[in-house]
Amino acid sequence: MKNIFSIMAFALSLSLYAAHHEEGKKETVIHENNFVYISTYIQPAGGNPERLKKSLLKNIEALEENGYNSCGMLRHQFGGGRSFMTYCYFDSWEQFAKINDSNNPIAGGNPKQLFGDHTDKLAAVVIRNLTKPTPYVLEVKYSFGPYLTDNERQANARKLFDVYDQAFGGCNMAEHFWGPELTWNFYCGYDSYADWATKVEALSAIHEEELADVKLDILEHSDHLMVRVK
Repeated sequence: MKNIFSIMAFALSLSLYAAHHEEGKKETVIHENNFVYISTYIQPAGGNPERLKKSLLKNIEALEENGYNSCGMLRHQFGGGRSFMTYCYFDSWEQFAKINDSNNPIAGGNPKQLFGDHTDKLAAVVIRNLTKPTPYVLEVKYSFGPYLTDNERQANARKLFDVYDQAFGGCNMAEHFWGPELTWNFYCGYDSYADWATKVEALSAIHEEELADVKLDILEHSDHLMVRVK
């Protein structure tokens, strides 16, 4: 009988170790975040921005529950329309398919539309040098002449990106995959508007020195300064 209890105790300790080991493995999963799902929601005239904000926060919480790696939310401050932008990372198209082929692919469920306009973009994250969520984010969009090859557009986008990346001390670059805009998007962070002023001065100096006389065939360009909500 004593031997039986010893065997049972040993088996139980093994199962507990295995469970703890499996739990530890789950905690150390590192996502690649190769792709990003970006949504922009325009605030309608006369609408309540706080009500829209609360609705979108619930929406991205549901998107994370549905299987996206991590999501965030930014709010318009300068440039562009009065809007909110949400984003969710995923590792692969297989993960994206699993999420959207599920029983509940659409997050939210609010019966009333609270936004005036809405666009989605699926993009590849090709460079990731912004490694922490900053209080403020600059979004820069560039599109290039249709007569250029894809490789020429990518090369021109990279020339521009390197200037922002150097001035801001690390930015991310996303490349169009699916959606309404054939753009390259840069995302650069700053901690305050004093920090912004310093980085803009650096950007202007580098631009004058390295890009002012370079023909880049830019078709369209826009900037959007945003504050982090989540």
